[in-house]
Order: sequence, then C-alpha cells, then structure tokens
Amino acid sequence: LELAFEHQQFTALQHITSNLDSSVEPETLHTCAQFFLEHQQYSKAVDLLLLAKKYLEALDICIDKHISITEDLAEQISPDKDAEPEYKKVLFERIGECCMLQGAYHLATKKFTQAGNRVKAMRALLKSGDTEKIIFFAGVSRQKEIYVMAANYLQRLDWRKDPEIMKNIITFYTKGRALESLSGFYDACAQVEIDEYQNYEKALGALSEALKCLNKSEDAGRLHSGG
Repeated sequence: LELAFEHQQFTALQHITSNLDSSVEPETLHTCAQFFLEHQQYSKAVDLLLLAKKYLEALDICIDKHISITEDLAEQISPDKDAEPEYKKVLFERIGECCMLQGAYHLATKKFTQAGNRVKAMRALLKSGDTEKIIFFAGVSRQKEIYVMAANYLQRLDWRKDPEIMKNIITFYTKGRALESLSGFYDACAQVEIDEYQNYEKALGALSEALKCLNKSEDAGRLHSGG
C-alpha cells in the first residue's frame, strides 16, 4: 500500500483495496478512501469509509457527490446495534435527510422512524403520496400531530367520492383533538350536500356537528385559559 501511495499507482491501489476488509486498521482504510476521493472515485471512497465505520463521513460524500442511497447502502451506513443511542439517532436522521433530498421518501420514512422521529417520518411519507401507508402510519403512531397531518393530507384528496377517506378525516381530526379543523371539515361536507346533492337534511346534520365541534373547542379554550 505504501509503495502504491508513494508512486501514485492508481491501478495497483484499486487492486489492493478490493481485497481489504474491516480487519484492516481504520486509519489505513481512511487514507485509502481519501486517495480515491481525490481521484473522483467516490463510490470506492464510500465503500472504504463504511469498512472503517466512518458512517457520517461516508454519508456526507453521498450527499455532496450525488451518490444514490439505495436500501442496501442505507443499511450499510446504518449504525451498529451496540452504538451509542444518541449517535444512532443522529445517524439515522442524517440518512433520512439524505433520502429526502434524493426523493427516496419511503426509505426516509423508515430511517426517521428508526431515529424515533415519527413526525419527520410522516412528513417523508406525505411527500410520497402513498395514501394507504399514510393512513396506516397515522393509526400506529398514535400522536396528535401525526393524526392532524394525515387528516390535512386526506382533505386534499377527492374525499367527496370516497366514504372511507371521509371517515378517516373525521377519525384523525377527532383523535388529534383538532376541533376547529374538524368543524371546518363538517362545514365543507354540508356545502357538498347542498351544492352537489341538494340533500338539505344531511347538510343540516353536518352543520350541527360543525357547531358541536366549535362549542367543544371554545370550552376547551376557556378551560385552558382558566376562564
């Protein structure tokens, strides 16, 4: 290795490093990675940094040099099971952010979830537009903010023609205790019943629900303010 470095024997280095594994000293692996980085062999540099367990550095190269984060690469960059919890959290989040930048939204969701950041995971999932998974994720996460995020997303869909989506919007706003948003949704439902179906009885029912939600919201506001 030293001779190859000294004489800048690029081909020899490629051959030698192809046989290296994690038993080699991390410093040696890092030096080799730097050499390949300087010679614009970015994927090779990343491979060597992964062997040296320099995961954050490898990830930075992936971001800077636009190396696609595949599921396999994401797993290789992921921290060891016995790593420090805080380090694991930081690394999983960085992988998630890189996947977001590259448009790999499902993979980003997975990594943010592993980092314990379900709100960021939901944001990634919303970007994917995968309605089925968004509904499922909101259901298993059981966090107010995530329920509301899911309901807001579902409202942008054609809920008028899909009773299941309408039902999920009401459920998520209710579980998220977003009473004003729920009231607004019932109001929109009433408008649809009038404009599209001329069903004034259903419209009245929806407006009644909207009013109940507003009253509950005002009561909750008074309790919160101590009034």
